[in-house]
Formats: sequence, C-alpha cells, structure tokens
Amino acid sequence: MLTHLTLINFALAKHLALDIASGFNVLTGETGAGKSLLLDALSACLGERTDAGLVRFGTEKADVTAVFSCKKNSPEAIWLNQKELDDDSGEIHLRRVIFATGRSKAWVNGRPTSLTELKELGRLLVQLYSQHSQQQLLAPPYPKQWLDHVHQFAQPAQAVRQAYTLWQKTIRQHQDALAAQTSRQQRIEQLEIQIEELETISEKNYSEIEQEFDRFSHHEAIMQDTAYGLNVLDEDEQNITQTLASVVKRLEAHAGRSNELQDIYISLSNAQSEINDAALAIRQFIDKQSFNPERMEQLNHELEVFHRLARKYRTQPEQLKMQYLSDQKQLDALLQQEDPTTLATLVTELEADFFEKARHLDKIRQEAAPRLAQQLTAQIKTLALPEAYFEFKFEPLEQANTEGLSNIQLLFTANKGIPAQPLAKVASGGELSRIALVMQVMNAERTEAEMIVFDEIDVGISGGTAEIVGRLLSKLAQHVQILCITHQAQVAAQSDQHLFVQKQQTDPASSTIFQLNEEQCIHELARMTGGIEINQTTLQHAKQLRALKFQTQK
Repeated sequence: MLTHLTLINFALAKHLALDIASGFNVLTGETGAGKSLLLDALSACLGERTDAGLVRFGTEKADVTAVFSCKKNSPEAIWLNQKELDDDSGEIHLRRVIFATGRSKAWVNGRPTSLTELKELGRLLVQLYSQHSQQQLLAPPYPKQWLDHVHQFAQPAQAVRQAYTLWQKTIRQHQDALAAQTSRQQRIEQLEIQIEELETISEKNYSEIEQEFDRFSHHEAIMQDTAYGLNVLDEDEQNITQTLASVVKRLEAHAGRSNELQDIYISLSNAQSEINDAALAIRQFIDKQSFNPERMEQLNHELEVFHRLARKYRTQPEQLKMQYLSDQKQLDALLQQEDPTTLATLVTELEADFFEKARHLDKIRQEAAPRLAQQLTAQIKTLALPEAYFEFKFEPLEQANTEGLSNIQLLFTANKGIPAQPLAKVASGGELSRIALVMQVMNAERTEAEMIVFDEIDVGISGGTAEIVGRLLSKLAQHVQILCITHQAQVAAQSDQHLFVQKQQTDPASSTIFQLNEEQCIHELARMTGGIEINQTTLQHAKQLRALKFQTQK
C-alpha cells in the first residue's frame, strides 16, 4: 500500500509531501491544475518512461520518492528478498531522480537499481487503469485474456503456450534432421577416419620431439662446445674460476675501506657463485649425454608423420592436436543429434501432450465463460443499461496455436430482443466506457497488487450511473487501496480521503495537493456539480451526495 509520496522540482511541484490513506482516495481539481501530477510522479517511481519535460523549469533535476508498506511473504517481499534489496523496516522506498539532460537514476531501499527491476517491482505494487483502457476491449485477444485473468487460468494457458512452442520446435528439428540425414552420415564417416589417423599423434608433443631430434642431430658439436666451455671455466691451468677466486680474495681485504670497493667485491662474489654453478651444470649435462641412433631414427619417423599429416590437412604440425580435438568435438555433436526416427516419435508425443493441455484449457474456459458473462451482465445493468446482455462465443480455430483451440469473442447487446453481436460492432462510446469500467473493477478484484490507480476511467458517465460507479469503487476499496482521478462529484463523494490539486500562479507556476477536511470536501463537491458559482443549492446537493456514502456504509 502506498503511504507517502514526495515530489521535489517535479513538473509543477516545487516541494510536495503527501500522505496517502488506505481505502478509497480520490483526486480532483480544476482542468489544467495538474491532476496528472501525482500519477506521473508515481509512474516515475514505478519505472515508467520519463523525459526532461518532467523537471521543473529552471532546475537541474526532479526527485521523486514513493513509500509503500510491505507485508511479510507478499509477492513484493519475496521479490525484494530474491534481489537482495529487502530490509527490516516493513517499508519499500522507491526513488527516481530525473535530470534536465533526460537521463535518470533509480533506487530501491537506498540501493541503486535498473529501470527493468524497478518496473518489475512496480507491477507487483500498483495496477493502473486509464481512461483509454476501453480501447483494449476492441482488441481481438482481450476477451480471452480477461477471462483467463478473472478466473486465474494463467497457469494452464502458459502450459499450453509452452507445449505448443516445444511441439513446433521439435517439428523443425525433425525436418532439419531429415534434410541433413545424408550429409550428416557422410560427415560422421569422414570425421571418424580423420580422428583415427590423428589419434596416433594426439598424445605427442611436436615441439618436444623436434627439439630432441635437433639435439641428436648436433650431438657432436654440442659435446665439443660444452667440453670447451668446461675447460675454460674450471679445468685449464689458468681457468676463469681460479682467476676470479684470486681477484675476489684480493678485493676482500680492502672491501671495508671503500663503499665502491664493497659493491665491486659483492658483485664479483655473486659472479663467482654463478660461474661455479654454471660449471657444475655443464659437467652434469656432459655426464648425462649419450648418443642413441635408434632413438634418433624413431624421432625422425615421428616428425615425418607430423609433417605428412600437416600437409594433408593443410595446417602446421604443431596445430594437429587442435585439429584432432576439433574433429572429436564435431563428431560428438553429430552423434548426439537425434536421428529422424527418434524425433518423429517425439513429435507425435509432444503433439498429443499439446492437444491434451489445449483441450483441458478450452474446457475450463467454456465452463467458466457463462458465469463470467452473467456477472458482467448483472454489473452493467446497474449502470443505466437495464437490457444489457453478454455472452462468450467460442469458434474452433482452423489451426491450433499458442493460445489454444478456439477463438473467443465477447458478444453484447444493449436492447431487448436484439441478438448479441461482437462488442466492437454494436457498442457505443458511452457503453464501451461503462463496460470497460466494470471489467476493470472485476479484474481488480483478482489482482495481487495492493494499490489500484484509476485515471479518469469514469469519462462518459454521469448522474446516477456515476453514483453507482462510486459505490463500486468504494466497495472494492474495502479490499485494496484505490487512487482515482475523477471529474465526477458522485464518484468523489464516495471517497475515504479526498485530495485536491490547486495551481498557484507563482513565477514559475506551481501546483500543490492537499487533503480536504469534511467541510472542504463538501465545498469541492459543490464546485464539481455547480461550476464556478457555489450557492446554497449546490452545497445542499453536495451534502446529500456525501451523505449517501455514510448511508451506504450503514
């Protein structure tokens, strides 16, 4: 439930803080005063699209915060927990900052969030109906969607869509498998031959083989040069090791007398250690070397295999292992592909599964439709349409689709003795607005959102009809918080909290919204019914309208 809304430099609002009560809230005001201000601010906090035009003239940014109460284990509480955006306050704080450049930022409970996430959360918190909602009635899918929503058929309808999608996907896979069957088998045979041939070298390292062969090829030169190096370093009469040791010994006696000599002594000592290690390593290398003609011949053969296969597959010898792994991966993928026979069986099974689910959905829709049409008829008759009648018409589709087996139309007649026809053909604008209103109220009774906003949905009705609409909304507000922007005094008179928007001709102009007390409420109802001039007659009529609410409650 929305409890508080704060607007800073938002459109005509300079700084506006507003508490919203539970129950039935109405917002009224003169044309152009800014009744959409509250709705636009709330929409911004719910992740809807914004633009720089919402930033108050002369300022750099607009800042809007909406505070909602949050019950444990509610859909919004579960969503917050999943996104790690919850806290222990029992409230949800939504904030949106819109900059004059057009960009915006959003926060949930003080933590940055994306507009996508903000919109997801917004749909759980608030359901919005506008004065243009009646146009939805004329869209072909709407009767079916409305029937599914009111009777909570979303799950079986989704199961039908998923079953149909999987069935059609498998049909395409089967067709592709049939088309590719010959080429697939040829490719499998080709890969098996390649893999068998490359497998002989798959566990060998070309670089290591090449290096070992090169070492055998230059064995004699290597032995001569390493022996020469060992002699110079450690075995000749005037070898480097002995000469360097003599130099280090002489400098050691003077190292403490000069920093420069100390550094030189250290460097030569390190060099002496490195040379000793190198001489030892050469000696060990020489001791391990032996020439093996048979091993050299084996290495030569392996290199020839590498080079032959590299020429055959038009790659480098060191890339043959990658070629082997790639071929193996392709073969595994082809072998895992189901053959056309298996897929054909699966297509048959999925087709049966789809039609089973679709027939079940069609059955429960046809069973529920007459009761829903009767409920709609009964509600509409109270809105100055005493002879109204509705029925759902189910027509089998030529070809089943994701929505099931039948096309569903909502038929209507407003006149006794006249057969019901498709709504779009026979309903007038005024009738459509009343039908839309009742259908939305019936929708709202099934919503999980704890707040519903009606934006001037009572356009096109007046008098006693508007009074009945007000009673409908007041009754609905016993279960869910309602905010209704209205021009109808009969609707506003049924409110639990009356909010009034007023424009002030400051520089620049600004609007404010405040809660009316009972006396102010009567005065505003009189203005709505009587126009600019308010007299005792209009005030008395306003009091009578207001009294009807309390009589109804009794």
